[in-house]
Amino acid sequence: MIANETSTNLASSPSVEGSTSTNKTMQDADFAVVAKWIIPVVPENTVYQNHCLVIKDEKILDIIRFSDLEQRYNVKNVIDLKEMNSDTSSSVSSTSEYILSPGFINMHTHNAMSLLRGYADDVSLHDWLTKFIWPAEAQHVGEEFVKVGTELACLEMIKTGTTCCNDMYYYPEVSAQVIEQFGMRATLAAPIIKFPTVYAQSEQEYIEKGIQLMEKYKDHSKIKISLGPHAVYTITDEAYLKVKELSERYGVKIHTHLHETCHEVSEEVKVSGKKPIERLRDLGILSSSLIAAHMTQLTKEDLDLAAKSGINVVHCPESNLKLGVKGVSPVHKLLKQGVNVSIGTDSAASNDDLDMLGELRTAAYIDKLSANTHSLEGGEPVTPSYKILSMATINGAKALGIDDKVGSLQIGKFADFIAVKVSSHPVYDPISHLVYVGTNHVTDVWVSGKQLLRNSKLTTVNENQLKSRVLEFSQKIHASRPQTSLTIIS
Repeated sequence: MIANETSTNLASSPSVEGSTSTNKTMQDADFAVVAKWIIPVVPENTVYQNHCLVIKDEKILDIIRFSDLEQRYNVKNVIDLKEMNSDTSSSVSSTSEYILSPGFINMHTHNAMSLLRGYADDVSLHDWLTKFIWPAEAQHVGEEFVKVGTELACLEMIKTGTTCCNDMYYYPEVSAQVIEQFGMRATLAAPIIKFPTVYAQSEQEYIEKGIQLMEKYKDHSKIKISLGPHAVYTITDEAYLKVKELSERYGVKIHTHLHETCHEVSEEVKVSGKKPIERLRDLGILSSSLIAAHMTQLTKEDLDLAAKSGINVVHCPESNLKLGVKGVSPVHKLLKQGVNVSIGTDSAASNDDLDMLGELRTAAYIDKLSANTHSLEGGEPVTPSYKILSMATINGAKALGIDDKVGSLQIGKFADFIAVKVSSHPVYDPISHLVYVGTNHVTDVWVSGKQLLRNSKLTTVNENQLKSRVLEFSQKIHASRPQTSLTIIS
C-alpha cells in the first residue's frame, strides 16, 4: 500500500490519524528529512510517498506529506537527501531517489571478531574452529583486540544501516564503551562458558562479571546488558539455573546459540538423552526472554516447543551457508506458528560481513528455496519481502524488549532511521526493491535523531585513524596465521 500526495483511498499520513499536528497552531521541530519513499514497517506493507519524517527531541514527531510541512511546522532544518547527497561537481542531473527505513537491528553478532574476517575460509566447521579460530582467539583476544575489533564492526554496521546490535563476546564492558562512542544502540551479552579463558576462569567468575555489568548499565538509555550462556555443550545445568534466576531478577534477556548444527543436537542426545531445546525446557530456560541464534535443526516437535514457549529465534543464513552446518532455519514454518524471528549476520569471521541489506536478500532467497520455491496455494512466495524487512527491524526490537522505542517509524518512537539510495530503476514496489535489489546503498544514518553517517561518511569517529589501528593489529594476527595453499607473488 502506498500513500501519496494525491491518493484518498490508500493509507493516510499518520498525522491525519490522530497526531497533534492536525492542530492549527504551528509546532516547532528540530529537523525534517524528505524522501521519495518512507517505509514505516508498522503498519506493515505500507509506503508513504513524497512524505517527510519530522523529528523533535530525539523522537519522531510526525510523518506528513512534504507539501504540508510548511503549514504545520516551524522546522529548523529541512534535509532533502536528493539535494544534500548530489554530486555538485557533475553537470548531469541525478536520477537517484531515496528510501527512509527504520535502522536495521542485527540480532546476532560477535563484533570483535571482525579482526578475524577471512582468517579461515573453505574448511569444515570443525577445522575452522579447532585449527584456526580458537587458537587465534587464545593468542590474540584481550581488551585491545575487542576495542579495535568492535570499532571496525561499528564502522561497517553504521555504513550498512545497522543502528542496533545484539552482541556476544568477551570484554563486553570494552564493547560498551566503543559502541557508546559511535552513538549506536546495543544489547551486550555477558559471556558465560564453562572453560577458562583470558576473560574469566570459571562459570562463577563469568556470572559475577555479568552481574557487575547489569548493575552498571541498568539505567543506560542505549546500552543494555543480557546474559550470554554460549551453548548447551559449553554450559552446566548449575550455570543455566543461575542464568534463569538472574534473568528474572534483573529483567534481562538470555542470548545463546541453539540447534546450530546436527553435531550439537546428536551429541547432546548422547550425553543427556535430550535434544538441546528439550534440555533447556526442563531447566526452565525457554521463555520470551530467550534469544536463540541459528535454530537450523528443527523437527515438528521442536517447532511446536519453540512456539509454545514464546522464544525468539535469530536467523543467520549467510553464516550457516558459509560454515556448511547442513541446514538453515525454517523461517516460513516458524513464522506460520507465530514465533518471533529476527535476522543476524553472526561474526565477520564466518559471514564475512555485517551487511544487513545483503543478509535480507539472502534470507529471502533461502526461504523460497527451503520451502520448495512456492506455497501450494496460488503460487504466492512463502515469506513476502515486507515480512523479511520486519525481521530485520521490528522483530529484532520485540526480541530485545525495545519495540516500544525503536524498530519502526512511528510517532513517539526514537528517531533511529536510515536513508538508502536507490539508483536502479524502475521501482514498482519500494519494499521489494529494498530487499531484493543489490545496488541499493545506505548513505545516511540517524540514532535518536543524531546523524552518525552523512553522505556515506561517519560523523562520530575518524575513519582513517581507525583503519590504521585495524591494519596494525591485523599485521600481528597475520604473522601467526597458519599456512594455507594460497600462493602470493610480490
